[in-house]
Amino acid sequence: MADPIDAAALAKAHQQTARLRAALRDREERLKETEQRLAALEASTTWRVGRLMAGTARNPKRGARLPRELMQLWKDRHSPTAAPAKSDRKPVHIEQTDRPEDRLLVAGPCETAVVAGIFGHGTADLIASHAKVMPLYPHDAKIVLGTADVDALLVDATAGAPGGPWAYLGQPGMYDRDRALHDLRRLARSRDLPVVLWGAAPPPTLAILEWDAVVTTPAQLTELLVP
Repeated sequence: MADPIDAAALAKAHQQTARLRAALRDREERLKETEQRLAALEASTTWRVGRLMAGTARNPKRGARLPRELMQLWKDRHSPTAAPAKSDRKPVHIEQTDRPEDRLLVAGPCETAVVAGIFGHGTADLIASHAKVMPLYPHDAKIVLGTADVDALLVDATAGAPGGPWAYLGQPGMYDRDRALHDLRRLARSRDLPVVLWGAAPPPTLAILEWDAVVTTPAQLTELLVP
């Protein structure tokens, strides 16, 4: 016969587990709703025009490509966008995070070039003393590059080394990595951002691509981006 004390403790543990699971499901639903609303906001033409104007005000040298970017927005004005989900839930208070792509919201201009990059081990640290670096990751690279105020897209020839977020980039048969890189290059071209290859010995699949420049030192990168 089971001990009554053990049975009561087990029942209490089951109840607590059920409550925790319900709370977790509730938080996940709220997070999903917040992500949908954020995606709809970032996709709105008003927000994107404001981002372009603010970026140009902070960095006047970007004014040359402003008409092209505004024309692209005009062409995409009828593109479908995700509508925010309706819910009676109270808004979720998300803690503020300090991310490089929040540069648009910071008062005052950025005095150095901002480089969004697919970096290998140690490359971002090497460049950081000469430019503001914004690492891109496969799961959100298109969102970050499409919304952040950057001056160039840089692809590190060593980014495909095993163990990194872009492992096996440039290796034959890695179609998901190739497709992600293709999408980023096309997005950078549409924003008139220079697409730069970093490294002296890139894999053949990267070497055959068209690049605006190939650099191997931070000084070369600075000379390319700073007039």
